[in-house]
Amino acid sequence: MSRIRNDPHRAKLRRERIRRGKAGPPPPSGMKPIPPLTHPFASERSMREIQALMEGRKFNSADEINARLAELTEGGRISEMANTWKQDDPKWRAQELAYDALETDDIKEALWLVSEALKLDPDCTDANRLMVALLPVEPGNRVRLMREVVEKAERNLGKSFFEENTGHFWGTIATRPYMRAKQHLGELLAGAGEREEAAGIFERMLELNPNDNQGMRYPLVGLYLFANQPAAAASVMARYPDEERIMGSFAWGRVMERWLSGELVEAEAALERARKVNPFVEKYILGTRKAPDQAPEYYRRGDETEAQVCAKELGGAWQRHPAFREWLRSRGT
Repeated sequence: MSRIRNDPHRAKLRRERIRRGKAGPPPPSGMKPIPPLTHPFASERSMREIQALMEGRKFNSADEINARLAELTEGGRISEMANTWKQDDPKWRAQELAYDALETDDIKEALWLVSEALKLDPDCTDANRLMVALLPVEPGNRVRLMREVVEKAERNLGKSFFEENTGHFWGTIATRPYMRAKQHLGELLAGAGEREEAAGIFERMLELNPNDNQGMRYPLVGLYLFANQPAAAASVMARYPDEERIMGSFAWGRVMERWLSGELVEAEAALERARKVNPFVEKYILGTRKAPDQAPEYYRRGDETEAQVCAKELGGAWQRHPAFREWLRSRGT
């Protein structure tokens, strides 16, 4: 295990980077895991820079847009040009500092960067979220403070923004700090036992961004199964119909959903499929293998790293329904 993973401060910063959201499902089985990026927010920062350099310009055709993009990317100086263009914009500079804070492994440096960002822009959502996340705060106060961060971001975005952009959040770079804060609040609520409110937050996130780049559908299924609401869990899985065949959380979530619904024949059929999707998950359900305190940052479908992620997302439901575990044990392997 690396020194970074043994350092609680660096581990805390690593969790914040995970909240940047996922670009999609992990690579197919057989492919090498994606290595950690040197700059995890490089792609998001580049898109933000391109948007800055394109803003205020009128284009008459897609060809004109493509020509401008080619012009910008040809010299390889997008970041330099964007930061020069935006050097007098305190909100821009604050977000750049927030990105730097999200990418560092030094908690003191992160807090300094966040403080500097908030001097420039007290409304910088990523900086406000990180401040709440990194400072030593009682759990109840952390939830309250994170709720304030989310509510403040909602006010700043404005009602009309939500009306115009619901359904394709995350595709707009300006929404991402808010969506990260929303995810963080939901996770804190779930950890504090406020699972119904957490489920409501994750549902709202799916409404805002049905593509679900942050992967909220998986812990949401776990929350519904914990609450003995198999129909609600089935509704979530139905929105992503192909994933049950390839994703461990949905495959094993389906087994439990069918079992809770009393459809035991269908539960056994789902169990057979789930064992093919990821056979390692069963050991975590039965407790013969203990899940790590933190799920891996990167994982590959079908192997043990994915099983550890499944344990994080569905483990509460397994613990809440010991009869399910007994049923599974009776099915053999």
